[in-house]
Parts: sequence; C-alpha cells; structure tokens
Amino acid sequence: MKIKGSTALVTGASKRIGRALALSLAQNGCNVAIHYNSSEREAYETRDLARALGVRSEIVGADLSSADECVNLWCRTMELFGDVPSVVINNASHFDQVGIEKLAPGEFDQAMAVNVRAPLLLAQAMAHDLPDSSAGKIVNINDRRKVYRSRVAYSITNSALTGLTKTLAVSLAPRIQVNELRLGVILPLSDGEPNGPRRYDDRTLGPAGRMGTVEEVCQAVISIIGNDYINGSSLNLDGGLSAIDGS
Repeated sequence: MKIKGSTALVTGASKRIGRALALSLAQNGCNVAIHYNSSEREAYETRDLARALGVRSEIVGADLSSADECVNLWCRTMELFGDVPSVVINNASHFDQVGIEKLAPGEFDQAMAVNVRAPLLLAQAMAHDLPDSSAGKIVNINDRRKVYRSRVAYSITNSALTGLTKTLAVSLAPRIQVNELRLGVILPLSDGEPNGPRRYDDRTLGPAGRMGTVEEVCQAVISIIGNDYINGSSLNLDGGLSAIDGS
C-alpha cells in the first residue's frame, strides 16, 4: 500500500507512542487525524508537529468507551479530511490498576469498550465506507505480556484484541489487512507506578538487554502498512522475549 497521500486515523495520538506513530506517518507523507480523549493540549502539539512535516493534520476528540463517540470519531474524521481513512492505528488503551478482588463490572466494561469494542467499530466503519477499489490497513497496538496480576481487565482485553485481530483479518480480507504489533518494554509506565531499574531486569527486557525505542515501533508499523501480504499476524517487538517463553 502506498502511504504517501493517504489518510490515517491514530487513536491515543496526543503523546508517547501514539504521537510518535502519528508523526512517523506524517514523515511518510500521510495525512493524520490525531485522536485524543482528555489530552487536548498535547493533541494540538502533535497536530502542529505533523503539519510542520508538510501534511494535513487535525485533532478529533472522543471518549472511546462510548460507542456513539467511536462512530462520531470516524464520521468527524471523514468530514474534516474529505476522505475515508485507509489506515487506522488502534493505539489508545484503558490501562487499569485493579486486581481480581476489586474488579468492578464497570471497570471491566470500560476496558472492553476502549481496548476491543472501539477497534471493532472503527473496522466496521472502514469496511462500510472504504471504496471497493481502495485498500485498507488496520494495525492494533497490543502488549506482548498478556497477563498482569494487578491489571485484570487489561490482561483479559489483551487476549481479546488478538482474537479480534485474527477475526477481522479473515472477515475483511482481501481488501483490508488487519495485524497487531505486540510490544515489549518501550517506555516507562506513566500511571504513577515506580519505574526504578529493578522493574526492568532480564526477565522483562529479554535477550536484547534493553528497552525498545519508539523509533523501532514506528519502523515496524510503517513496514506492516507497506506490506500487502501480511494479514492476521501478531508480530512481536519485544527484544526476543517471545523466543524465551514461546508466547
């Protein structure tokens, strides 16, 4: 697929990995819709950085836990760009800190809505609106580590997102390819947990012995988008951890 001149929607694109992905697409000549939930100021910053690279970029706010707002996000993006996005990067996620004993139904529902239902709704919208003559690409950003004892809802949705990726890949082929990129340790956590050196040992970093970089994430995503024969794959970017535990 030709990235230059196409339009992409990146969820959770106001900062961190999402921002890097949006700017990487912009560097490759792709117009970019910057989705955000609450980080409006950072979203504007990302938009301005993308525009400085010579592409069109707009911000679109939406609470992905709402099905209606997911649909509005898609419609608003088409309205702003006058085009159907042919690339969707599902980067936004609900990253809870709740163990099994305290997990409430509402917390679980929110995690499922943001991490699984939102990508599903955006895929349905792309399949409906993308012209028959056009190709589409969906990349779901997932976590290589599937189970966190203190993050039960998030852990469950990790596995669900993998299942969704494979189901969509079959259902939308051959016009739309759907893949997921499963990340190892790329950036320190941003939710207040301690990020000291002891958090990242050989069991966490794997054979690479280091954290990954956002640049390496961007390289992988651009490669996936540019390859028209990768579909339904769960690609690991984890410094070799998957080779050790077989995941």
